[in-house]
Amino acid sequence: MILSGTNVDFGHRFNRRVVLEAVRRRGVISRAEIARLTGLAAQTVSNIVEQLREDGMLLEQRRPSSGRGKPPLDLTVNPDGAFSLGIVFDRCRLVVAMLNLAGDICGQVDVVLPRPVPGVVLPLLEAAANELIMRTAVPAGRLWGAGLAMPALVARGEPTRLGPTSIPGWEGFPLAEKLGHRLGMPVFVENDAAAAATGELLFGAGRTLRDFVHIYIGPGIGGGLVLAGRPYRGSHGMAAELAHFVVDSGGRACACGNRGCLERYASLSAAQAALDGGAEDSATVDLDRLAQSLAARDPRLLAWLDDAARHLRHAIAALENLLDPQTTIIGGSLPESMLDALLHRLDGLPPSVSSRRGPADPPRLTRGAMAADMRVLGAAALVLFDGMAPDPSLLLKQGAGTTELALRVAPG
Repeated sequence: MILSGTNVDFGHRFNRRVVLEAVRRRGVISRAEIARLTGLAAQTVSNIVEQLREDGMLLEQRRPSSGRGKPPLDLTVNPDGAFSLGIVFDRCRLVVAMLNLAGDICGQVDVVLPRPVPGVVLPLLEAAANELIMRTAVPAGRLWGAGLAMPALVARGEPTRLGPTSIPGWEGFPLAEKLGHRLGMPVFVENDAAAAATGELLFGAGRTLRDFVHIYIGPGIGGGLVLAGRPYRGSHGMAAELAHFVVDSGGRACACGNRGCLERYASLSAAQAALDGGAEDSATVDLDRLAQSLAARDPRLLAWLDDAARHLRHAIAALENLLDPQTTIIGGSLPESMLDALLHRLDGLPPSVSSRRGPADPPRLTRGAMAADMRVLGAAALVLFDGMAPDPSLLLKQGAGTTELALRVAPG
């Protein structure tokens, strides 16, 4: 579904994004098709397209001839029209990647972290980013900014709450401000699971969807919401904090103070603990060992899969009843074989209000795009989404203490 445009005078920035989004979603599209899909006047579309072409955002190509007459010109997004940096770090590794507008990774730098604390991470991150910018030779005017994803709840660019699977030492640190000053560009900081949902929206399983829940399974477990085509973060930036969704009242104790939180059962830390017989987070998650244990049909890992699926089933049904999404996307950093085994066990979800689906509807569950690291793509996608996706707030103007719709009609 393509957003409808507006012909009001100060909706130009919004209309520009509507046109760009229409081209991105369709892949290849003509001016006439853009006007039909968005409701914008043909001349408005033509003017915006010319601006986007001059800015290097769109490419023009002649449609293959199918008969008499000159075939129309089609538009497509220029992959080199914009770039962004995606940054992810954990307890021992820092990754900085350069992403283009098509979602292709143009270069990547991996750094071993001796200690994941601000005084160590920020200088290494700055050096890695500058090395990557020089190596890829991206024009400064086309590098829109940097996105950073980390395993912590984030509000206004600061990690605000750290759980047992988070990296210690960052709570309350003004990360977006400090990193933006070092890099000399806008920086977006987001929870890693929420960033992965934005990555799925732009480049993965959610690119044709407008409403979905994303469940990200890693050392912890997190989620992201996309509603009406936009990431929904909630009033405090903590929407879809699925780690602490209580699935077993009176169950395992959680660091948040509750019992029976989903993360205690369905995270990779819980899977590692099932193999080791120790406490969660007492050892680093070993993805190779998890995959090998599954291949060997280790009964401890199979029992974890059964338990994780049982608790996920109830969480997903509750989310469906609450949000009525088109689908629930499940992905993460777990090995592909584990994801497939988990999805297989999730068959037979309990019924919910949205479980009755027509033949044209997406399935209740969708496998996430297993990119090398969707968190890196998602971090970079934060920047690209902010710069190209239609934002209804662009249609609002500030009055005397109020925000109201701008309804002035453009002259002429």
